[in-house]
Amino acid sequence: MTSILIKNGKIIDGTGNPWFRADLLIEGSKISKISPKIEGVKAEEVIDASGLIVSPGFIDIHTHSDLSILKARGDNVLTQGVTTHVVGNCGFSPTPIKPEVFNNEDADVFKQMLGYKDKSEIFSNLNEYINTAQKEGIPINMIPLVGHSILRVNVMGLDNREPTTEELQEMKDLLEVEMQQGAFGLSTGLDYPPGSFAKTYEIIELCKVASKYNGIYASHFRGLAFGLSKATKEAIKIAKSGISVQLSHLKPFGFWIGDIRKSCKLIERARDDGLDVTMDVFPQASNSTFLFALVPPWVYLSKDKVDVPRAIEILKKTKTDEDFRKRMHREINMIVDSFLNIKELEDWNKVYINAPQSQEYNGKHIYRIASEKNMDPRDVLIDILIDLEGAVSGTYLSITEEDNIVTIVHPASMFGSDGRVIPEYDKDTFPNPYCNGTFTRVLGKHVREDKLLTLHDAIRRMTSFPAQKLTLTDRGLLKEGFWADVSIFDADKIIDKATYDDPRLLSEGVVHVIVNGVIAMKNGEFTGSKSGIPLRRR
Repeated sequence: MTSILIKNGKIIDGTGNPWFRADLLIEGSKISKISPKIEGVKAEEVIDASGLIVSPGFIDIHTHSDLSILKARGDNVLTQGVTTHVVGNCGFSPTPIKPEVFNNEDADVFKQMLGYKDKSEIFSNLNEYINTAQKEGIPINMIPLVGHSILRVNVMGLDNREPTTEELQEMKDLLEVEMQQGAFGLSTGLDYPPGSFAKTYEIIELCKVASKYNGIYASHFRGLAFGLSKATKEAIKIAKSGISVQLSHLKPFGFWIGDIRKSCKLIERARDDGLDVTMDVFPQASNSTFLFALVPPWVYLSKDKVDVPRAIEILKKTKTDEDFRKRMHREINMIVDSFLNIKELEDWNKVYINAPQSQEYNGKHIYRIASEKNMDPRDVLIDILIDLEGAVSGTYLSITEEDNIVTIVHPASMFGSDGRVIPEYDKDTFPNPYCNGTFTRVLGKHVREDKLLTLHDAIRRMTSFPAQKLTLTDRGLLKEGFWADVSIFDADKIIDKATYDDPRLLSEGVVHVIVNGVIAMKNGEFTGSKSGIPLRRR
């Protein structure tokens, strides 16, 4: 049995208590002893943590690492001190997917929406997904949710309608199998099709299944369509069905800036009424989603379903019909004004393109592309969607720092990156900076520089709070008998480095990371270990 002795560090154990000086002994995959002085032990590894903080490894409660976690070393998350990712968020997950779904008439749209390339990236049930993770090895722990949109695609394709009684039952049966195999709950993406097609009752019926197994409901709610207050009320109504609700990346944007305080008040009242409603937030004043979000929905929605080929043909009409082009410009103006507060052509520098398949567009903001081509930014948007057949996303600078702080300091909030493990060899991906700098930004900027949170409270929100939400009884704290997920960092130096123009820069200040008793990063160097575990709800 391997052993690691961490000496002379300031321990912040995740409870919210201030630091204390102690040594920590890891034997095998568990913490075996925490004491002011541990002597007489011949450990295989000794880490001198003098001048450093020793804390539980950070739990990222909202990520999209479903596929990339199977393929990468985890550099961008380990350098943030993260040891666990919750996947399957925003209604999208790689399981359960019936093989025939991947080959039906909606397959191309389905692949574009979910980013899948071939059948090796889909799994018919959670057991298959977890077995693959165990076989391939993963750099950090993984906690799976089941995506509501995936349940819908399996049963209804991309149809824009309510399910029949039989179809709703089939979705519930699929979810039941996933929960029995260890899923931690259900997620929705109610701003995106096909999740956006669902009525509240459909979500409540599915949540009744998840709650039978003490699962949570993680909701990317209808913030863009409804506004934050109305969307929060819907989530609270769902919570009344008896399920623990997690509001995903709760942020204001565009027309709904200022509505965040109303949303937080609603959450507080719900908690006063005994409803378990909490939220997660990332510290960057931006978000990411499909680029189709910037064109009117009637473009990509036919009468009863998502239809990307039809959308491309509609957009091409702007090339030959000047009146139609002007109409499209007017409607785009309405969307980007309400969503991003874009009023001038220069404001299109708020939209960065993530298109690894295109050197022409990838990593640039739309105003830069428009300037280079001497084009109207709205025509650039249309061209990008046509050229890349809709398979493109954007990073949007859409949030005020003042409103962002409201959720960061709220007592019901914890931190989730909305990012993912970025493969170290994937040099063309142009992600949102939160992939590489969520937890380090909180600790460096909001704790050390701005003093919005204390260090021990920020760490609680990154460790024991999400562990409590997920009903993890042996993770999230530095405690004897708990799994040895440990982050060791310099509180005076920890900081994010990623920017919107250079989002691949790694964070600084995390010195050592231990995942399940195995050193994954030592003195800032990656060991290449694959000691992460795909967890099952118990």
